[in-house]
Amino acid sequence: MRGIIPGNGREGNVLMKNARQSLLLLLLLIVILVPFGCAANRSAEKPRDGQAAIDFATVPNGTHRGTFTYGAFNFIVDVVAENGRVIAINVVQNRDNQQSEDAVAVLERIVETQSLDVDLVSGATATSRALTKATEKALREALNQ
Repeated sequence: MRGIIPGNGREGNVLMKNARQSLLLLLLLIVILVPFGCAANRSAEKPRDGQAAIDFATVPNGTHRGTFTYGAFNFIVDVVAENGRVIAINVVQNRDNQQSEDAVAVLERIVETQSLDVDLVSGATATSRALTKATEKALREALNQ
């Protein structure tokens, strides 16, 4: 009767070889996929859509409404411009959750810097981006009037 002789090491060698192959495959997947994930995350951090930057000094005085639809929800802001400056951005419609409340800080950053090229709010990235896009639409429409 022939069989596997305990302790001859063949079973261990096969298991070790399979474990090494699995580890190498996992490392290969990480090396390939991580850069794509980071690139996707970077693109969500700041609004970059190829359009020219808006010169806030050229926005006409008044209140300008902008909307941006994300999924089934519309984000609405009123941008108040006065004497070549955006002096306030008021949220008309936003989601009712903590992340959306936190995202409103992005509007303060826009007013402070007089630019749409601001860091989005961590933990509220999608809503920050939606509010920024609504602001951009308000400004672009105001400039096109």
